[in-house]
Formats: sequence, structure tokens, C-alpha cells
Amino acid sequence: MPIENLQLSELPSVYLLNKDNLPSCAAIYFVSDSTGQILYIGRTGNLVSRWREHHRFRQLKKLNRKNQVSISWLRCNNDINTLSNLETEFLELYKPPLNWSQVVAPIRRITPIETALQQSFLHLAKFNTMIFGFNPIAGEGLPTIYLFYPVYGRHGVSGGIRSALKNINKKASSLKWKEYHTEPKSLGKFGYWETNYKGIRIDLTPAQELVNMMSDATRRTVAGVELMAFSSQQLEILIENSPDFKEEFSSLEALEKDPIPLELASNLQLCQGNNKNVVEVEPWEELEPMPEGEARVMSRQFLYVNDVEVEVCTNRNGKYFVRHNVYWWIEHRQKNPHPQYNCIIDNLKAAVNRLPTIRWAGYKFRFETIFFKEDDVEVEDTLLLPLAMFEELIKDILRFRSPLKETIQSGEYQPQTNDEASIKLCVWLQHNSLFSLLKPAINQ
Repeated sequence: MPIENLQLSELPSVYLLNKDNLPSCAAIYFVSDSTGQILYIGRTGNLVSRWREHHRFRQLKKLNRKNQVSISWLRCNNDINTLSNLETEFLELYKPPLNWSQVVAPIRRITPIETALQQSFLHLAKFNTMIFGFNPIAGEGLPTIYLFYPVYGRHGVSGGIRSALKNINKKASSLKWKEYHTEPKSLGKFGYWETNYKGIRIDLTPAQELVNMMSDATRRTVAGVELMAFSSQQLEILIENSPDFKEEFSSLEALEKDPIPLELASNLQLCQGNNKNVVEVEPWEELEPMPEGEARVMSRQFLYVNDVEVEVCTNRNGKYFVRHNVYWWIEHRQKNPHPQYNCIIDNLKAAVNRLPTIRWAGYKFRFETIFFKEDDVEVEDTLLLPLAMFEELIKDILRFRSPLKETIQSGEYQPQTNDEASIKLCVWLQHNSLFSLLKPAINQ
């Protein structure tokens, strides 16, 4: 039976807090809220055993306080390939938001797909994105809304759009934008993007000389958000004068009626995150710059986790940090990376930008001198990573290759005697925090 025909409401289920009543069978399991939204999908060879210490339980338990959560399951053969393939198919079909988000506490609330979609269009409107048209004839594909954003030669707003859409992707939401094509750097590195919303595809592509058409543009709404749009006359002339367009967009028509009729939430709710359903983002801890020639006075303590040593520094305000040398040793097995040759700052920025949250976006890394008073030790040219950032970097399993990534994510990874420090600490951090091992900071 095709998975699209599976009725999840007909599967056996239990409420989250009754997870001990789950059977001991191999299964694909679905975590849903009371509205029927699928929050998470997983696979296991033993359902009840998997849920005794599930890494998402605390997170889901908090959601359950306001919106009852249940677990339903589909019995399967206990074959790793069958389970893995089925899980992949269901993930692609339902795109559950928690499968693409990091396990955090307190929980970052689910962003409804409609909210993420409207936030996307509000960002695109700022970059003068225009509605090219709508093709309602699906054929072998989906009905598609075509959007253009302006580029000029090798210049344009592609970088800003890429950042905006990646930030949307970092939210715990079912809406995900995919960059399905990127032009070579010599041509401007412009991105081509797509996403789907309830059977409607949205396609975003760069367009040369679009600015020349803006003065004659009309205004139309998509998902309740107003954007510039090609008029029927503009579209007719453009398609008639371009053989390539005429062949590719033979069924295209100017957008008249919003194909995604949604009521626009207030700008305050969408942009400032005051909507109770919007992802909450914790601010990062910014370090004040030190005067030139002065050292930052700190204390330190050493933590030991699965034979991995982690030096944690504390500043005068009782905030915890980890020096970049420690991170570099755990992650790259290199004790003293060269600031320039190893591109320390660029590498750290890239690693932080790959995290599933936007919490650390814009964090300022500064090389400075640290002085450990109790040891009478001075360390030059060091960067400080907030301890929470260090934890998020180390426990980010997306940096690993398959099948290690999937095994750690499922919670079924078995430690190996030759495990590297990065794997040991990553696995431990999936269910623990270094904060719990710290001695209270002493004011200096």
C-alpha cells in the first residue's frame, strides 16, 4: 500500500504520558498533537524500549501541557533497511518540524507552517521580489507560483535572500526552502529556491532587468502578503516576445486571486515573535571588548566526560566560556591551530551558521589575551566560545556522515573503544549538559 494512502488516525496510539503501555515491537512511530499535526517521526526495533528514555520526551512533555501529545505506530519487520527506508519516505511526506530541530530546553515552540510561509514572503517583499505568475495546471508536477527577484549583471540580492530563507529553515517548522540550483560564482552565484505548501509549489528564481518592469507592476497577495506582480499585459507581452518563455510557461497566467488564502497576522506577531506559537530565540551572551593591551582575567576548571577533558573558563560576571583551542582539539585533533592559516574565525562562523537555531548569529569572535589568576598563566591569541555555544557545536550530529549520524540521532549508538573525542562528547551531550558538572562560580 502506498504510504500516501495510510490513515494515521486509524493506527493504534497511546497518550505521551502513557508511553509505558507501548508494545515491544519494531515500528515506525508518529508523534502528533491534538490538532493532528505530526511533530516527530522515528523508527525503532523495540518501541517500548525506545520510549523509556527517548531524547525528545522532556521536550514533548512541555508541549503536552497545552496541547495533548500522542504516539501512534505502524508495525514493521525488524529489518534495518526496511525501517530506514520507510522512515525516510514518511519524513519526506510529512516533514515533521522536530526532526529538523535541535533538542533544546526550554523548548523552542513549533512555528506553524502558515507563520513561516508569511514570514518568508515578508522577507522576499523587502528584496523587491515580484510575482511572475501562477500555473494552476499540475500535469506531472504541482500547481506552481513563480516568483522573480532582481539581479543586475553579476550583482543582486541573492545573498540577502539566501540568509533570510536559511533563517526560516532554522525554525522548528514544517516549511523548508530548498536551494535546488546555484549559478557558478563567475555568474553571480544566484540561488534558485523552492518550497511546498499544501500541494502548491512556490518557485523563486533570479531575473535580469527585473527593475525595468517594476514601474508598471501591479500588486497581488500570496498567503495574505502583498508583493509586486506582473500584470496580465506585461506577462502576455513577455511570453509572446520570448520563445523560451512561451514553451516553458504555456499554461502560465497572471496571478489574480490569492491561491493560498490566509489572513495576514499582525507585523508585531510575525516580526517580533510575540505570537505564542512562534519560535522563541534566546539572546547570546556578548563579551565586552577589552582595552588594548589588557588581559581578560578569568578562572577555570576542568571537566572530564568519557575520558574527554574540557576546560571551562569563568569571567568576573560568572559567565562560562570555552577557549577555541579546546574546541579545535576535540573537533579537529589539533592543539594549536594557526589564527590565519587555519582561518579560525571564518571556520567558527561557518560552524555556528550551520546550527539549527539563529541564537548565535552575529556573535563577535575576538582574539585576546586571557589571564588565569589562580594559576598565574597568561594565554595569548585566544577566542572565547560561550559554553552553551560550545555544547551546541559539539552535539550537532549533522556534521557527521551517515550512518553514524542516523544512529546517534535515533539514540541507539553503542560506544566504540576507538571513538574520537568529538563522538564521545557528542553522544554524551545528547542527554546531558556540562553545566550540571560545573562547580559554582566564585566572584573574582
